[in-house]
Amino acid sequence: MDTGKGLFVAALLAALLLTPIPALPGSSPRTATGDQLRALFVQRLVRYVTWPEDAAPADGEPVIVAATDAESLRPYFDDAGDSGGFRLVQWPVDTCHVLVLAGAPDRSAAAILQWASRRPVLTVGQSPASLRMGAVVNLFLSDGKLKLEINPEAAERAGLDISSRLLGLARIYHGGDNAR
Repeated sequence: MDTGKGLFVAALLAALLLTPIPALPGSSPRTATGDQLRALFVQRLVRYVTWPEDAAPADGEPVIVAATDAESLRPYFDDAGDSGGFRLVQWPVDTCHVLVLAGAPDRSAAAILQWASRRPVLTVGQSPASLRMGAVVNLFLSDGKLKLEINPEAAERAGLDISSRLLGLARIYHGGDNAR
C-alpha cells in the first residue's frame, strides 16, 4: 500500500474510533457518558478483530457481547440481534465473542479472564491491572479522552487477529508495566 493511501486509512480509522458521538436525549448535548463511550468503542473495535472461523459470528448473526454490568451498557446497544449487529447479555454465559469487564473487582476480573484466556473471546477491561491479568484490550482515560491499550500476547492466546491499523492507534502492552 502506498504511503498516501496508508496515511488516509490511518486517519480514517482514527476518526472512526475517536469521533465524538451525539449525546442521547435528556443528557448534556456535548458530552457522552463513560458507559456510552465504552459501548461505542466495543462496537467499533470488533470491526478490526478477526475470530477463528469456527468461533466467528455466522453471517447475519449478532456479535454476542457479555458484560459484567450489562445494565449500564444496555441503553447503547440495539438488541434486535436478528439483523446481525450485537446482542448484549449479562455475564456469566457459556459463550460470547466479546466480554466487557465493567466494574468487576480485580479478584473477580482475574477469575473471569482466566476462564476466557484460552477461548476466542475479545476481553475488554477498564482497569490498570486488566492487561496484566490477561485482557486483550484495556480502555483508559487520558487527558479527558477514552483511549485503548492492546495486549497482543493475550490476543494470540485467544486465537484473535487484531488489525495492524488498530494496533497502530493503540498503546501496546508488553508485559509488566511497559507499554509503547
